Amino acid sequence: MSRPRKSMKQIRKVLGIRLRDPQASIRSIAAATGCSRPVVKEYLDRLTDHPLTYEQLSTMNDQSLTVHLGIESSALQQTVQNQQLLIWLEQNIHRLNQKHMTRRLLHELYRETHTDGLQYSQFCLVLKQKYQSPEATALFSHKAGDKVYLDFTGDKFHWRSEDGQEHHEEVFLAVLGASSYQFSVPVPSQKQEHFVWATQEAFQFFGGVPTAVVPDCLKSAVLHTDGYETVHNPLFERFLEHYGVVSIPARPHHPKDKPLIEGAVTGVYRQIMARLEHKVFADRTAMLKAWRSAEQRINDAPFQKLAGSRSSRFLEIDQPALKPLPTTRFSINTILTQKVPATGVVYIPADKTSYSVPHSLLNKQVEILISPQTIEVWYEHERYTTHNRTPHAGKVVLLEHLLPTKAWYAGRNPDEVLRTLNSTGPHVASFAQHLFDTAPHQDIAWKLLEGFKRLVKRHPDRIDRVCRMALSRNETTLTSLKHILESDADLVLAREEAQTAELGFHENIRGANYYGQRVQA
Repeated sequence: MSRPRKSMKQIRKVLGIRLRDPQASIRSIAAATGCSRPVVKEYLDRLTDHPLTYEQLSTMNDQSLTVHLGIESSALQQTVQNQQLLIWLEQNIHRLNQKHMTRRLLHELYRETHTDGLQYSQFCLVLKQKYQSPEATALFSHKAGDKVYLDFTGDKFHWRSEDGQEHHEEVFLAVLGASSYQFSVPVPSQKQEHFVWATQEAFQFFGGVPTAVVPDCLKSAVLHTDGYETVHNPLFERFLEHYGVVSIPARPHHPKDKPLIEGAVTGVYRQIMARLEHKVFADRTAMLKAWRSAEQRINDAPFQKLAGSRSSRFLEIDQPALKPLPTTRFSINTILTQKVPATGVVYIPADKTSYSVPHSLLNKQVEILISPQTIEVWYEHERYTTHNRTPHAGKVVLLEHLLPTKAWYAGRNPDEVLRTLNSTGPHVASFAQHLFDTAPHQDIAWKLLEGFKRLVKRHPDRIDRVCRMALSRNETTLTSLKHILESDADLVLAREEAQTAELGFHENIRGANYYGQRVQA
């Protein structure tokens, strides 16, 4: 394994002793500088190969001296194994960007093809010197009341209530940029409604509204971002509009975009969760009271390298710069985004019910606001319809939402048709009622009534007499009516009735048979 290069201060000391006293031995120089004799010999050999005077040594800076002596900035030796590793890394270094890949796993892959290759420590040394150069960082300059950083901790908070129930909750965290004043609260999940509720509670805790928030790229805040334009979650976007706040999402996998909150997460782990985890509380209110007390200790604790504390800097810097809170709180509803299918309904999983929307929204991307009592469907900032929530109803469809053809089919009413036909004549009414009563299915009855209506419309002056004849013959089909009309039998009957003074035939006339039966009785 290659040894690290000595500091330039030690190298200058070794060379200076030899240049001042050419007779000084390697042993004496090693004792004076604290370096091993092989190391002293290595640098003295370089001095022999690259001679210089003591005056030149005194005037050279470290970079010039390194170049003059031929000392490489890297301690990587040009061995056969190192060269083989470098060639292998050129083809496989990209694997470190894969999910769950580590240097240990990458080394195992390397040893599969190079059984006599370098061990893990030397492998990491070559990897670090070739590909992992130090990154430059800078301190953020935060404006007063400008930004609040939002995130969830990676670990959940576990606590138990007196009824024996175990609770496992996410921990929301908000930190003001200029003062590092923080707010945190356990919430049931990272769902959009809990995230928006927690953010609103943070604004209430701070007593004002910042200019911007910097959330992580979780789906409760950001649906999509390409690094330039961001598509926010609809509920979070409405929340931002209500409070007049701008959202500047942090870049994925760039924790240095929000170092304050990353550091605050560690404080929550050590100062709050470590103290309260697995404790038994009477209820959630008692747990939150203990949580607030522990967090207040964090905010009141003095800084190690700055004057004051988070609380004092908040009162001095951030609080005066925050915008006032709105007069009303934001009404938190669940918001879903769906594309309206050809069926013209949107599905609400929580209700297990489909609700209709106006047919003009077919194939449109709509927003669905779900409150405890109602369902609202919005499109392009306009509310199109509202339904009362009906869980487990299957479907709730309003006729005015359907296409005209579908509305006619869904809204058809046989009773209304019968009432219309009743006004045409008594025999028409009796024939229509008979068709409806004897049909084996409602759809068949509807088709028969529609066909009957068409005959009534074509022959308004004859149809009542035709129905009278059909009923007297006990021929109660549409075909029998058509035969009577085609043969003009009803017209023949009308002429016969006009020539005789006798009372015309009527289905309600009892006749001789009726009286004969009465006599026999």
